[in-house]
Amino acid sequence: MSGSDRALLELAGRLTVRDRWLLEMLLEHRVLTRHQLTRLAFTGERMTRMRMATLYQLQAVDRVRLGYGMRSSPNHYVLGTAGAAILAARRALSVAELGYRRDKLLAWATSPRLGHLLGVNTVFTAWVHDTRSRPEEQGLTVWWSERRTTAVWGRWIRPDGYGTWQTARRRLDFYLEFDSGSESLSQVARKIPGYTRLAASSGLTSPVLIWVPSARRERELRVRLAASPAGVMIATAAPLPSPAAPNGAPSPVPAPGDLAPARHVWLPLHASTRTDLDGLTDRYGTLITPRSPLDDTPEPGEEEETNPAPSPRPPQLLFGGGSPLEPQ
Repeated sequence: MSGSDRALLELAGRLTVRDRWLLEMLLEHRVLTRHQLTRLAFTGERMTRMRMATLYQLQAVDRVRLGYGMRSSPNHYVLGTAGAAILAARRALSVAELGYRRDKLLAWATSPRLGHLLGVNTVFTAWVHDTRSRPEEQGLTVWWSERRTTAVWGRWIRPDGYGTWQTARRRLDFYLEFDSGSESLSQVARKIPGYTRLAASSGLTSPVLIWVPSARRERELRVRLAASPAGVMIATAAPLPSPAAPNGAPSPVPAPGDLAPARHVWLPLHASTRTDLDGLTDRYGTLITPRSPLDDTPEPGEEEETNPAPSPRPPQLLFGGGSPLEPQ
């Protein structure tokens, strides 16, 4: 056994189930900040710092701090060389076959498109964070990256992400368009006919959720979208304004802005009341049909999926024979 093989086996023995899940998430979604990782899988920033520092020392992850010397700038994490080797071995692939390129990932961490990618990941991270307190099979059960959605539907659309939200009885499959404000409203609106063509060609009428950077831009975009019937349900949302304090009262503590996408901020195009993903699912989702335990027929396309996206729900923390204080 070579030295590199022994090192890989040693690393594999030190990784927890949650560590492996985080590596899968970094492979799928490219770059995640320390704060996003906390929302995804930890209970506090200190725990995140400690565990990610260990994974960095093991070369399971790489990290970049943008704005050198700025203490307020969080670490940005990408998949490391050893982490990629672990994931490739689990799939019986080479690192090259896995599609891992360290130079490309580090280039992403300093790319002009980084802000857009992190914005998309923040929206989905809010939904994952909300899901963590829900029963199994509820909340966000699917999160696909732009690369994966483009590989499947690139003939018609290039959404920034695709997801599935489930309640106890219904599920909603949806696409996310993240508007950072860098494009004109006309460019944003021109993306919608692709969803209409996809719906007409395939019968996939999944809603399109559009996150907009400000309430004013959202109002202007809605006017444009309402003028052109889309053939698919569209809902928009924007960051919540800070709550106003009554005269003489101390200012209320604002809710964390990065969790706003999981709140009642989504407004369907021809509706007057905002709701959350539970409300959208109850109104626009499809009934979940229970499957018999004896029915082992795969879902359409399931038998062809050799590289599925990781489940967005973090694994449960199960303590083994070691100390209950050991990071999981």
